[in-house]
Amino acid sequence: MSIRVLTIINPTSGKGNVMEYVEEIKRNLEEQNMEVNIQLTKKEYNAKNIVIDYIEVTDLILVCGGDGTFNETVSALMELNAKDVSIAYIPMGTTNDLAKSLDMPIKDISITKRLLESRAKVLDVGKFNGNRYFCYIAAFGVITDVAYKTSQKAKNKYGRLAYYMKAIKELIRIPTYKVRIQFDEEELEGEFIYGGISNSESIAGFKWFNREDIDLSDGKFEAIFIRKPKKLSGYFRLLSDFRHKDYMVNRDFVYFKANKITITTKENIDWTIDGEYAGNMNVVNIENCHKAIELAICEKGN
Repeated sequence: MSIRVLTIINPTSGKGNVMEYVEEIKRNLEEQNMEVNIQLTKKEYNAKNIVIDYIEVTDLILVCGGDGTFNETVSALMELNAKDVSIAYIPMGTTNDLAKSLDMPIKDISITKRLLESRAKVLDVGKFNGNRYFCYIAAFGVITDVAYKTSQKAKNKYGRLAYYMKAIKELIRIPTYKVRIQFDEEELEGEFIYGGISNSESIAGFKWFNREDIDLSDGKFEAIFIRKPKKLSGYFRLLSDFRHKDYMVNRDFVYFKANKITITTKENIDWTIDGEYAGNMNVVNIENCHKAIELAICEKGN
């Protein structure tokens, strides 16, 4: 009996050249006795809708796209409670944060030749306000809107450099937010320029954690909140401590791990999940869905 593979391709991901490999992907999968169903995402027909339409005739989903396409796929599986369907992933986006954390091959079409040799990796998934999901980050504050406010045209032309150019403009004026954070029967308040709840080593193309310090299936998130330094020297110290991943020695960093977190802000603020706009709100409840999905990971090849 052949494996039914739903292949979801985002034709605009990364440099926008994934369409050159569609026939190769199809041929590689069929040579492994797989039944291939290829669907292209569109603005009005995203990966989530594709999964919903084809889940009943699918054993494995192969995602060819960026973090946003992967998020849409996972969100559909979570809403459908489709625990029997695994995901394989060819990261084709600009930053590919989750793939870097898992040391996955990036933009490597050749993994479709050895999909049957993949190993299973279970991952936690974040639930955002009860009805949204994220794979690796939910965040507010400085530069968190860079990903979705940077045009696709700029990303295709300049790659990650497009994000950096946008980020520099954002840093000119840094707003602060009055925040109350509740987690594990603890509570703290303060004024912060950034807050991020993550399940990833890499965020926005930067390495935030040492790999040995995080576990993507331990049932807990890594949470970092950053206060606005009072002096210019404080920014340099922030950058230094960030580079060394030393968040416990600087009072401008608040760092902890938790599986349930509530963030309340005085005013409504913009949130992002997995680099996409998530809405403008003042109360956010985040919960870790422990070992919620299974990812089929292929080793790097030639």
